[in-house]
Amino acid sequence: MTAAHSGASRWLCAPLRRRLRDYLSAPVRDALTRTGAQPPRYDINHLLHDSRSASLRTMPSGADTLLSAGCSGAWYFDWVLSRYGRVRRHIGIEYYVPKPLDLQADVEWIANTAADMSEICAASCDLVFSGQNLEHLWPEEVSGFLAEAARVTRPGGHLVIDSPNRALTGPLNWSHPEHTIELTVDEATELMTMAGFDITKVVGIWLCRDPRSGRLLPFDPNEPDAAWSVQERVLCARDNARDSFLWWVEGCRSVTPPDLPGIQSRMHQIFETAWPERTHRMQVGTGMPQSNDPDWVESPPGSPGAVLFGPYMPLKQGSYQAIFVVDVVSLPPGREIGKCEVVVGTSAARSVGSTVIPLTAVGAGPHSVIVEFTLDRRSCREVCGNSGWRNLRVSSTTRLGV
Repeated sequence: MTAAHSGASRWLCAPLRRRLRDYLSAPVRDALTRTGAQPPRYDINHLLHDSRSASLRTMPSGADTLLSAGCSGAWYFDWVLSRYGRVRRHIGIEYYVPKPLDLQADVEWIANTAADMSEICAASCDLVFSGQNLEHLWPEEVSGFLAEAARVTRPGGHLVIDSPNRALTGPLNWSHPEHTIELTVDEATELMTMAGFDITKVVGIWLCRDPRSGRLLPFDPNEPDAAWSVQERVLCARDNARDSFLWWVEGCRSVTPPDLPGIQSRMHQIFETAWPERTHRMQVGTGMPQSNDPDWVESPPGSPGAVLFGPYMPLKQGSYQAIFVVDVVSLPPGREIGKCEVVVGTSAARSVGSTVIPLTAVGAGPHSVIVEFTLDRRSCREVCGNSGWRNLRVSSTTRLGV
């Protein structure tokens, strides 16, 4: 990283750095606790958005034509205008959201996927920005987007991408219902380089792992951590992208042509590695993780409801199998065990497949329960439910396959 992109501390003059250091010191925090002062409450969405806004302000300046890949509403263009500034030509390409009625008059809206920018001339854009968009794409769409970004960006122009970091979303067991897989920092820079961009800037947003110890930090800023304040985590994230929840990467278009076959092959490798872990981001319901084997969740008698649920995630149209592994330890006579189920939707969820856990599973040790289902639209959630009448163990490593 060049001197121009050095630590966050360079933002602050020396007196202000000293004041900030004193404010963050343990004696001051302890004094606030003794006096009964309440620490501020944080909205994680606002914290992330404001941190992204700060990076938006420092994108390469002077763009005449700006292309936004993925822009879900008029608010997005208002946000870019207020943080980056006005450009002569702002093009937005968006497939899943209709054109807003209150769109700014100087914005050009293209209803298409980020992998198809055929309506945009080659080398016509000074700046391409893909904000929180890459993680919504399937591998072939990521490859297509990078190749198209290289085509439409003029030599010397810039591509800017930010996205969640799989190196943290996985360990944090964080799941978004519209995300396929997230990329790590190293994967993102590798793919951008293969697309013909020289990396000029890499920063992190919201530190979620201690860079020295490797200890995970809580995603929720309102969950206290004895060693790190919220302000420290915001500032230190910039120089520690690999340990941050979001990464922000900028690259300058070189004269090197994009290596599309190489990008496609690498994206396939990344997806094959990341997809199994993505399908395992289950949430614990009525169950309790076992201390001696964290892959198993136990639901004792008298605990009806979902033992495990999740992961909220998209799937393409098609036919699938969800494979649950259960261990029914005991069951009173005449009682039902429960069922494994796959549902789609959130507020108005509907079942697309379920399988009752058979009585033959009682006392038989770990037993696979298969739920077959077909999707005619994206997004699903898996559930293993307990009727409350028996001691049930469920493996959190649910498998999902075509």
